[in-house]
Amino acid sequence: MGLSRQEVNLRRLLAKCELMCKSKQKDDERMPKYVESLEDMYYEVKKLSDPNNEFLATYLRRIAFIKAELGITTSKYETENESELLREDLLGVRHRNAQKNPSTDDLDQIINYHENMQQKITDDMLTLTKNLKEQSELANKIIKKDTEVVNRSSQLTDQNYGKLVTESNKLAEHSKRAWKCWMWIMLIVVIVVFINMVLFMKVMKKK
Repeated sequence: MGLSRQEVNLRRLLAKCELMCKSKQKDDERMPKYVESLEDMYYEVKKLSDPNNEFLATYLRRIAFIKAELGITTSKYETENESELLREDLLGVRHRNAQKNPSTDDLDQIINYHENMQQKITDDMLTLTKNLKEQSELANKIIKKDTEVVNRSSQLTDQNYGKLVTESNKLAEHSKRAWKCWMWIMLIVVIVVFINMVLFMKVMKKK
């Protein structure tokens, strides 16, 4: 038969508390509440489980171990069995099996999972940093190229403007000279016409 929802939640919280103890988070202010919840969940599972359920003793021992790590020696569900387990964990006289028990396997799996997740996050961050660096270098190259184009365009504009000013000055000077030339020509023509008229009038008077 599969695990009940209460037992699944108990296992999850046990694994979380064990991980927090191992990762130096024993001073977390939530830990006493977690321990209290573990005890409530354990006795709820115990009510719903077969008395011969071999995992009940394991759950109780793991809870006692967490309480020992936190220095908690009291419980609203204190029993002789739990007290004995707690004393054994505190004194270190409980014999360990040659093979790892389920709790150790669960804890190792959780630790490995978190280590793998941290490694994946680290790799993702390195990849992201590398991509950002490459994009930044590419953007700098594009900006540098655009800046060079703008500078060249500005230089050409300045050169063309200088040439335009020079040619405009030349044209103005040429126009000024041409105007003076035509002015002298007109003046000469007027003088010649005037002289001819004077001579013509004198000739006509003599007749």
